[in-house]
Amino acid sequence: MKWRLRVIVLIGCLGPLNLQAAEESDQAPDLAEQVPLPDLNRPIDLRNQPNEIGGRIAAGVIETDNVQRTAIDTMSDTIEEVEADVAIHEQTRRIDADVLSNLQYLNYAHHTYSSEVVGNFIGSGTFAVLPKEFEWVVEDNFGQQQLDPTTTVTPVNLENINYLSTGPNWLLTLSPLVHAQVSVRVSNVYYQTSDLNNNRGDASVALVRSLSASSNASVNVAAERVLYQDDIANPDYTTKEAYLRYDAQGARSKLAVDLGYDDVGGLSSTGGGALVHLDATRVLSQSSHLDLSIGQDISDNSNLLRQLQNLNGLAANAANLQRANDPFVNRYARLDWQFEHNRTSMNFDVARYEERHLEDSGLNQNRTQTDFALRRNLAPALTASIGATYAKSEYISSAANYHEVIASAALAWRFGRHLDVRAEYDRFDQRAEVASNQFSENRIGITVGWQVDSTRSAAALQRNGSGIPGL
Repeated sequence: MKWRLRVIVLIGCLGPLNLQAAEESDQAPDLAEQVPLPDLNRPIDLRNQPNEIGGRIAAGVIETDNVQRTAIDTMSDTIEEVEADVAIHEQTRRIDADVLSNLQYLNYAHHTYSSEVVGNFIGSGTFAVLPKEFEWVVEDNFGQQQLDPTTTVTPVNLENINYLSTGPNWLLTLSPLVHAQVSVRVSNVYYQTSDLNNNRGDASVALVRSLSASSNASVNVAAERVLYQDDIANPDYTTKEAYLRYDAQGARSKLAVDLGYDDVGGLSSTGGGALVHLDATRVLSQSSHLDLSIGQDISDNSNLLRQLQNLNGLAANAANLQRANDPFVNRYARLDWQFEHNRTSMNFDVARYEERHLEDSGLNQNRTQTDFALRRNLAPALTASIGATYAKSEYISSAANYHEVIASAALAWRFGRHLDVRAEYDRFDQRAEVASNQFSENRIGITVGWQVDSTRSAAALQRNGSGIPGL
């Protein structure tokens, strides 16, 4: 079986970064005593958080008036569903694990489509064989992509993707302020329908300079080889990148910046350009915070699944991914505002995504999306929520352009410590330049579930207006 080798070398900034630091070098031991071992593999917002498990397991039915999502000759159907919305966080001296899912099993009563599993799954686990020296990592991402962008998203125009990666990390302390990490990964990406299956590998070395107890700087170099199982239809290629990184965390702000260069070779078309990543979080008050993500890099369809799930969490939509076998220049910008106080929570975000493919320019697209969600606890056992999504996709070289609006309203009543019943209404309205890509649909669903609350589950499992995560 073929596999891809990825080499990442992060060379730290080993010296003081300014004259003042040089003049005060005799104070370095004091700084070293304050600086913990940098956590290179974990999102800042999940470090040192309490262990918890939360979410909802439920079963119910959905009634739809347009199961085939056609512009004319609509057909109604009953969909039986089982859903698993789960958020798990476990961190001990040796184990560090996180799981997020909003999976659904759907069975169509009139056999319009075969039974299927849709939604998103994000899982990661690290086992410290020798704490702070040697650890083993397993990561898995599951989602869907659209097969034909000129046709509405239905089970026959949808396929599952699963990205599984595993391998070791070696952690080294070279000095009190300089740390190294060597990592190896073997990965497999599975596509349910397309011939895009591939195997991958990762190798990385990192030297990171701690600037303070809450900031680090490094230099990063990477190389990646992509080998498809069907390399006749899908040519293999190599990507390389080099960038500087700076990350810092304050009482109310978090910042991570990458600046560098990346390129791709091995194809008839080659390309390269600036590599830019900026992730910033600002706590505005005790009840609200603002998140900003901006970036440009060379990506592929498999890595884009991970990136979208990292940006959007479980709200990642299948329509954001399209079948492609070539790398592309990936540009994105997303601003997200979240508010939670007493009985009310609110979320608003706006995002822009661009793809510029190196081989198939017909897949070049711009996508703009905005989401709004509001939840209110009307009573101790009664919760109401509404949501809306607007998205617009523009294909530069084809007539697949469309825009869509999704609106939802839900009411949940808890009639026991863990038992609840939820009723939801969803409205889908899509307009396009081709008739095969436009439709209107109404869905009404009711589920009975078993629920456990957690600090992460309410926000992480928010459905953002769509009753069907994969659709």
